[in-house]
Amino acid sequence: MFEQEHIAQLLDILGNRNRRRIIELLRYKPCFVTEISDRLLLNPKAVIEHLALMQKEDVVSFYQDEKRRKYYYLIQDFRLSVEMQPKDEQKAAPAPVETEEEPALPLTDKIMQIRSLLSAREKLIEHLEAVEKDIDSKMEEIMAGGRNVLNNNIEAEILLALIYAPLTPIEIADSIGRSIPDVTASLRSLVSKGYLEASSGRYSLVEPKKQAAK
Repeated sequence: MFEQEHIAQLLDILGNRNRRRIIELLRYKPCFVTEISDRLLLNPKAVIEHLALMQKEDVVSFYQDEKRRKYYYLIQDFRLSVEMQPKDEQKAAPAPVETEEEPALPLTDKIMQIRSLLSAREKLIEHLEAVEKDIDSKMEEIMAGGRNVLNNNIEAEILLALIYAPLTPIEIADSIGRSIPDVTASLRSLVSKGYLEASSGRYSLVEPKKQAAK
């Protein structure tokens, strides 16, 4: 039996839409931070914070593969079900009675509205799939082209992880599943090449104008 405080914490987890989306994704298979970030179009830093909260409440955990990449998975699954009923059946408000003056929305109109919404959703999905293909293509170009200018795959992974927002070395290591010493060495290399800059302990991509000025 869950205690009241634990139930309140679980409700707080489910109250956030992005945490619900992460849970739904992890129902299918374990994922690492960058994978969750790419699939749900979320900032890696936000993904890390959501996972940390859910890990604290024993909703998710992780394991590491041979590359020390962290894969997160659900250790307890739950679904929220809410049932509402009048406190006093005798005092319950009577159900509204339809009158000729205010007829209910015809069923055919509702069906047409659903069809219109489904059509709009299909168009959004098609557009999103096209955008995701473009993203995948650009990422492949970075990984392929990076062989000429980058020392290793870690540097390419760091550049991709920092597309969304500045991150600390620990957050980057968590995001790409690499060790902190490897990440730190690659960060120094990328800063020396002019791709990154550091401020207040966080690393960010250098804007093209700044690169040109150098």
